[in-house]
Amino acid sequence: MKKEFEELVEILHICRSNCPWTSRQTIESYAKEAFSEAEEMVKAVEKKDHENLKEELGDMLWDTLMIAHIAEQQGLFTAKEIMQSIVEKIKRRKPYLFEGRKVTIEEAGRIWEEVKAKEKLSAGKRNGC
Repeated sequence: MKKEFEELVEILHICRSNCPWTSRQTIESYAKEAFSEAEEMVKAVEKKDHENLKEELGDMLWDTLMIAHIAEQQGLFTAKEIMQSIVEKIKRRKPYLFEGRKVTIEEAGRIWEEVKAKEKLSAGKRNGC
């Protein structure tokens, strides 16, 4: 999978540099595209159309990576920071996975929501709320 991901990122860079349409796109335009692809993905799930689901997930991945790439080009943040952020979030919100604890589905949901609420409260305090 690493090889395929690296090839996809390489193609993304080539496309962003050399495709006249792609090089003009913005975070906003790709965000709209990503939203449209997400809707198409949901339809594929509802229809149990697994072949189309695979295609739509690929389109969503492309749009997500392209948004990350444009953000990196603009100096907003890096793809590495995105990955670090989600890893940290999952570790905070699902600590039992890394502690070797077994939890029920109810406990998992409760823990997720409790940590999320603490994060929002903390973010509000940082923003002076």
